[in-house]
Amino acid sequence: MIWNQQVETLSRTDMTAWQSYKLTKIIERVYEKSILYQIRMKECGLLPENITNLDDLKKLPVTTKQDIAANYPYGLLTMPVSGVAYIHKTLEAQDHIAVSYTRNDMAMWSELMSRILVAGGMNMTSVFQWVGTAKENAPSLGVHFGIQQIGSTLLSDSRSNMLAQIHFIEDFGITSIFSAASHLLQLAQEAGINGYKPAELPLQNIFCDSNLVFQSQGEKIQQIYGKKPIQVYGMYDIWGMGIAGECHCDAGLHVQEDCFYPEILHPISGQVLPIGEIGELVLTSLTLEAMPLLRFTTGILCSLEDSPCACGRTLIRIRKETEKNDLYPCE
Repeated sequence: MIWNQQVETLSRTDMTAWQSYKLTKIIERVYEKSILYQIRMKECGLLPENITNLDDLKKLPVTTKQDIAANYPYGLLTMPVSGVAYIHKTLEAQDHIAVSYTRNDMAMWSELMSRILVAGGMNMTSVFQWVGTAKENAPSLGVHFGIQQIGSTLLSDSRSNMLAQIHFIEDFGITSIFSAASHLLQLAQEAGINGYKPAELPLQNIFCDSNLVFQSQGEKIQQIYGKKPIQVYGMYDIWGMGIAGECHCDAGLHVQEDCFYPEILHPISGQVLPIGEIGELVLTSLTLEAMPLLRFTTGILCSLEDSPCACGRTLIRIRKETEKNDLYPCE
């Protein structure tokens, strides 16, 4: 099943044209309203009319997490604070990070998570719960929005001990969970100790944060639970879950291209690499209103695949290569 047939199966030509149009609007917005990007474009001798298509993006410098920290809390806003509906704040290595969202931004977040959850097998009959520690629950907000939009049943976050969690899965008939791979493996171990067989639990869909799962863990989860974990990619401190996600075809993570334009850069030279080559993933937000970011460096290594997927989706995919490069932060 595909949640948004029109967007998720758009032809490559139409998607590129749509992205180019959105990019020109974002460039105009940040040039007019963002001090950081206005200064950087002027330093590069660029005006909005000099960036008319996706290929022109390479004329711009990248944006880093340090840029966001340096403009804390409101320096990157492209509107008055009165237009902001939600602010996500984190502290990393003494750097304060604050990302703002409008109501439209939040609505789009719900849409992206709905697409990914449906691609992973969820529907209106699913019973869902986020499982894990308080820290692992940090990005659950966007996932919950998606669950509500699909119409699935949502249980409150679980922070109980593992045996109690196993009882919850059975008592409520939980069919879909989102958790860290390590937590799922610990849960399976606890189930075995107490006489339960994880493969016999009612679980039908298992979602994992792609930042926190290695290939060997995914294979072990599939062996133990009898279900392949569906990986979802996002950044807790910047955009949350929902940037990309797997379908049942195990062919990579579909990038939500109508909202994020992906590039792969050589980690040292910064040169844009062609489809299929491994480098650092860089993302440009195409729809965010409150705080759009251009060419944001994610710090993860991967490649891109643009051929249509067997599931019917035409969205470009993040391809995982080896255990070492499993969407893991660059060292």
